[in-house]
Amino acid sequence: MAVTGRRARQVRRVRFTAVLVGVVLALTGFSSTGGSGSSGSSSGKSKSGGGGGCSSSKSKPKKKKSIGSGGSSTASPTPTSTAAPAHADVVTCAGPGRAKATLKVTSDSAGGRTFRVPLTFEGASGRIDSASVDITLKAGESRTVDLAMAGADRAGDVRRCVVGRIQIV
Repeated sequence: MAVTGRRARQVRRVRFTAVLVGVVLALTGFSSTGGSGSSGSSSGKSKSGGGGGCSSSKSKPKKKKSIGSGGSSTASPTPTSTAAPAHADVVTCAGPGRAKATLKVTSDSAGGRTFRVPLTFEGASGRIDSASVDITLKAGESRTVDLAMAGADRAGDVRRCVVGRIQIV
C-alpha cells in the first residue's frame, strides 16, 4: 500500500506528537493508568478517561520502612514521647461568679509520682488566664483539684478551660 508524501508527513507528525506527549508525561511523573502508585483506588483518574495522577515510580518515595514491624508505613511525624503519665478532665470551668476550675486528675503511671497539670482559661478571643498545679498521686489514683484564676475579674469572659500537657515533676 503506497502512501503519498503529504499523507506520510501527517502520519509522522502525529506519531512524533504522540511520542512527545508520552515523554513529557513520563518526565513529569504522570502515568496513563491514572493510578497514584499506591494500592487502593485510582482516584487520580480524570473523568475524560485519559491522564491522571502522579506515579510514585517517577517521584520521590513516599513510604519508609518501619523498624521492627516487618512492613512499611506511610511517612508521618512520629511522637517523641510515649503516652501521658496522667490525664485530667475538666469537672467545672470558670465562668460568671466562679473564678476557678475543678479538674479530676488520674495517674496513668505505674508508681507514685508528682505531676504538673497546666490549665488555660480561654475566652472568645483566645487565652484569658492560665494556672497550673502540682499534685502527687499513687498508681491509678484519681483526685479532684481546684485551679484559681489570677485575674478573677475576668472570670465572666471565660468560655472554656483547656488542660495542657501534663508532666512529671
